[in-house]
Amino acid sequence: MVKGRLKTERILIIWAVLTALWHYISYFTPIGNITSISYTCLIIFWVFSLKDEISDTYIRRIMSLGGGLLTLLFIFRFIRWNIFTGHTFYNRLMWYGYYIPILITPLLSLMISLAIGGKFREKRGWYLLPLKLVCALLLILVLTNDLHGLVIRIWYEDGRELSSGGPLYYLFFFWYILLMLTAFTIAYRKCMLSSYRKHWIIPLSVELFGFLLWFWYYVVNNGSSPKFNGYSLYNIQEVYVLLFIGFWESLILIGLIPSVSLAKDRAWISEGILVTVSDEIEEIRDILERIREAEDEVFRRGIIRIAFIGAYIKRRANLELITSENNLLSTAELSLAIREALDYFDFSRISAGFEESGESVEVPSLLISGIFELLKNVIYRTVSACYVKLVTGRTEGSVTVTMTIEADMEPAGLTDRNRPDCDRPDSLADMELFDALGATLYMREEDDTWKLTLNASYPVLKKDTSRGSSLYGRTGYGLSQITSYLSLEKEALLTKTRIHDGLGRCLLITKAYLLGSDTITREAVLSEWDRVLAEMSETEPAARLSGIDRTGRDYFISQAESMGVDAVISGDIPDDRSLRDIFNTAFTVHITNVLKHTGGRKAYIDISASDTAYVLTFTDDDAYLGGEIVEKGGLKNLRQRTEDMGGTMVIEWKHGFKIILTLPKDGK
Repeated sequence: MVKGRLKTERILIIWAVLTALWHYISYFTPIGNITSISYTCLIIFWVFSLKDEISDTYIRRIMSLGGGLLTLLFIFRFIRWNIFTGHTFYNRLMWYGYYIPILITPLLSLMISLAIGGKFREKRGWYLLPLKLVCALLLILVLTNDLHGLVIRIWYEDGRELSSGGPLYYLFFFWYILLMLTAFTIAYRKCMLSSYRKHWIIPLSVELFGFLLWFWYYVVNNGSSPKFNGYSLYNIQEVYVLLFIGFWESLILIGLIPSVSLAKDRAWISEGILVTVSDEIEEIRDILERIREAEDEVFRRGIIRIAFIGAYIKRRANLELITSENNLLSTAELSLAIREALDYFDFSRISAGFEESGESVEVPSLLISGIFELLKNVIYRTVSACYVKLVTGRTEGSVTVTMTIEADMEPAGLTDRNRPDCDRPDSLADMELFDALGATLYMREEDDTWKLTLNASYPVLKKDTSRGSSLYGRTGYGLSQITSYLSLEKEALLTKTRIHDGLGRCLLITKAYLLGSDTITREAVLSEWDRVLAEMSETEPAARLSGIDRTGRDYFISQAESMGVDAVISGDIPDDRSLRDIFNTAFTVHITNVLKHTGGRKAYIDISASDTAYVLTFTDDDAYLGGEIVEKGGLKNLRQRTEDMGGTMVIEWKHGFKIILTLPKDGK
């Protein structure tokens, strides 16, 4: 449960209870319309609470639109009973206006449920076009009811206005129930992780209670407010507020809807990635404490080991960023991870090599995560030399992966070496994971060389972004049982990006120090690692621990200077939290690319704004040395995050390196 959102929940519940009590008390006081006014204010409060809370701008827009329509419902009610009283055309028009939010909000609920954990956006909105047309037709029918009477039949008897449902009246209720139940079912199916499921009783209870009140009003009481001792208990408009706001607020509370409070509750690092790298984080802390006052050679060896572990964590976070989008991952990503990890062996005077052959193939993302952890554990224990061979292939209907790790001595910590069937390095790898994936792992000794070989073969499969899909029939169910620590929740995307970007900046500084930079001292390296560890702390983010404003211009300029880059920032950094996070990511990616791919040491950032968008332009000093830019790693993640929030990203490299981001203001 998202503890950071509980305060808002309590305010909404107390507000609704007090309004219900005042609704009863109002029968004995001269003050009227307090219920309509109070509920209108409650809805407005809820909409404003979403502004800096919901990290997905698309979902936030749809929720806010739903809140606006519910506000309109109470405005129509107020006007009908206080301004256009009596049996007039305008009075009936306000009555018909009730059906505008009643018909549209269930469609909005369906759109929100489809957008959870996926990339349902405008391009997929065409799938909903038939439903949108049906909704428009129903709206036209109810607003023109006076012309045909197909929705509500109205007649007058003894000066009284009487009404009953017309032929299409019950079609409206069928529409509402069908769409709300569909939205409910989709949201439930996307509630895959145990951390969500154990709290699912909350949204279920809210929806059941809402439909019970709805049934009591329309079916038991024939479309009028239930009464107690002659006083009405509630009006139907409040029920629609509960069915929309109550339901989606409860999904925010259990963590299914991405939110800022969720990120804070997870202490800036998601539960899954924390479990998988917690030992490595502790190891970095231990090494740092031992080498702070050590002599230069000992300090250098310790920093090399720390950098290697950091590269593993960074790559792991990067793999998780990509994995969160699909169940399959290219072996090309594994190759990048291996190459980056082996880079640090050169600094430690360990001979390391990597060889790959065959075309890049797509395999279960869990396999690549498992392989990378296995590789990390094996080469930790190598003393002087290791060599990694990766062979991938594709035959008709299947793909194969073979990885062999050769070392000049037996990696320490192997168990059951004397088993007659084979030597399984259980202490080096998660064998439950490899067994579930149908992969085999063997250790053998040949001519004083230890060889660890992994073999896996899979049928050719298409990418599937569905959370609940099975990759391999029955095996898919087994995979879902272990996904909780290797596959992270999608709403942790922002957190994983921070880990990846923060470690990337830290590793650049470390590598520059190891290469003999004159501007980077050992104190600067220690300071950077302290910052990264604080950022990955289970308690508080680094900014809170250090007291530094990490959103200001001076902070970014100082970060660039610590890496030997002179940053010039023109314009104001956006105030919106999600836009600042994008800026932070883009800044890190740009400084990294300036260091890697240019002969210059200057980075320019220009920020301009229009009424609807920010334009962020990142350029260097026309010193780009490479060829065409291939989007991978940081650039790939930056594009994904930019497009997810409805923005665009353009890269140019012919006359210097340039990134142009266009980001909508407030998700518009």
